[in-house]
Amino acid sequence: MFIKYFSCPHWLWFDRFGDPAKRSQSSRFYELLLERGLLHEDRMLADLKFETVGTGSTEQRFARTQELMTAGVERIYHGILLDENLSGEPDFLERSNDASSKFGDYHYVPMDVKSAERMSEGMRMQLSFYADLLERVQGIRPRFGYILNGSGARIGCELAESRELYERILEEIGNVLAGQLPAPRLSSGCRQSPWFSECVALAEKTHDITLLYNVKSKNLNELRELDVRTVEDAALMEIESIHRLNPELKLKTLRRVQLQAQALVDQTHQFRRSVELPVVDMEIYFDIESDPLRAVDYLFGFLVRVGGQEHYEYQLAESPTGEENMWREFLKWLECLPDDFVVYHFGTFEKARLNILEERYGGSAALDNFHERLIDLNEIVKDKVTLPLYFYGIKDIGRYIGFERSGAISGGGESVAVYERWLETGDRTLMNDIIEYNKEDVIATRELKDWLVAENQRFFPNEQE
Repeated sequence: MFIKYFSCPHWLWFDRFGDPAKRSQSSRFYELLLERGLLHEDRMLADLKFETVGTGSTEQRFARTQELMTAGVERIYHGILLDENLSGEPDFLERSNDASSKFGDYHYVPMDVKSAERMSEGMRMQLSFYADLLERVQGIRPRFGYILNGSGARIGCELAESRELYERILEEIGNVLAGQLPAPRLSSGCRQSPWFSECVALAEKTHDITLLYNVKSKNLNELRELDVRTVEDAALMEIESIHRLNPELKLKTLRRVQLQAQALVDQTHQFRRSVELPVVDMEIYFDIESDPLRAVDYLFGFLVRVGGQEHYEYQLAESPTGEENMWREFLKWLECLPDDFVVYHFGTFEKARLNILEERYGGSAALDNFHERLIDLNEIVKDKVTLPLYFYGIKDIGRYIGFERSGAISGGGESVAVYERWLETGDRTLMNDIIEYNKEDVIATRELKDWLVAENQRFFPNEQE
């Protein structure tokens, strides 16, 4: 419940009170994430000594957990913790000898297995919840909680640092489960929920300011306290007056909020500043396809435009073991590029993956040159343009500027699921669908670049190209 709450607080409410007919089916990618998480947990079990509580009712398993805690075993797998209306099932309860409990001169700390590499806030809350239950069961609250991450590394956190946030979130979750509908909050995490369309509908029903792109929850709450509750309120607000009432709301933030609100009200875009892009002989539009389930990159796609003519090309790893060879082909391809070119991409992903693969397999002077010529169109849009959109993803922007996709794959998660099926079946149609999906991504990036240039000339007609 904590993990769901941090993705989208309405997820819990709709699970309990929503219309099941409006709940979308879990994507195959989400199912693969769960399956991969279970496989990762199985791998971790091979290296750990533990006792298991076995099967039975929740109460029987709780009793068995207490027996194992009394016996002081080193590690308990999927023990059950109960207290009144609260229950938890940590992956492991691990014995620690640095403090005593009612069971003896030791106590137990919670440890969960996660396929992610870093500990998220939701994971901290989950561990804090287990610690809360452990305090009730063993008479002492653990100081630390741990995860075993996707690489098998043990990562700890001091739970006292999250105590205040945990207690607040626990109370909010209790309120939600009792029927209190949370205030509208639309974020990228809502997309993970099977109730995403309901979240959007809830916010649209009241024109809530959560529809405004990239406004922090803290700022939304501060604005609501000043009776700025709807998109229309934000579009018409007196910025200086709001700032005087709450100096924490900076003028720069308020101006951006108001522009975003005005864009939604008017259903039109604005250029806040001129967009200046280099004029070069060759433009390259670049997109990487990756499988996070296997931590592997499997396709580098490029739309290359020279003198108004363009063509698509790619490097491909048809299996995870082919990643290094794909990287070597990419480095050779870089050596053939001319002196004058620029590389457009959308978001930080491509740059991050290039850094990881360079560290993994090595780089070159040509790669350094390629790095220096990368231009992130996402950052340019966020910095200079206001769009009448709830989200600024490449597919959201693409639809707004009129780019129509026709491929069989509609999103990155689905692309990963198709790649997994390709690995299982070897069906060439699946790989062709992935390549076509990547091609549409780089074309969408080119469409965005051309749109930015054309609209910039319209907004700033007196500037030279």
